[in-house]
Amino acid sequence: MQNKNQRIIEKEFQKALAIEYVKTFCLKNKLSLKKLQTQRFVLSGNECAFAQPSDIKPNGLINDRDTMPKVTLIIKFEDRQLRIEKTEYTEVFLREG
Repeated sequence: MQNKNQRIIEKEFQKALAIEYVKTFCLKNKLSLKKLQTQRFVLSGNECAFAQPSDIKPNGLINDRDTMPKVTLIIKFEDRQLRIEKTEYTEVFLREG
């Protein structure tokens, strides 16, 4: 139980750090930090991503692809530097207003 709680705390801390890192980028590109904070956060290897959960109900494999979260923003660590990348879903789900 302790290890599970520790992992949850670590993931929330990592998400908070990522949000802080992209804050200036979001302000400059008129992207909503409030919307970003509600998205899923995934950390894998040398990158992390924010993703908008799907509101489509799963129906086995028939609509499996449609139920996948849509990645909206990626932070990559390459050549000893962090880099932020937009995706085709960035403006759709994160645009302010």
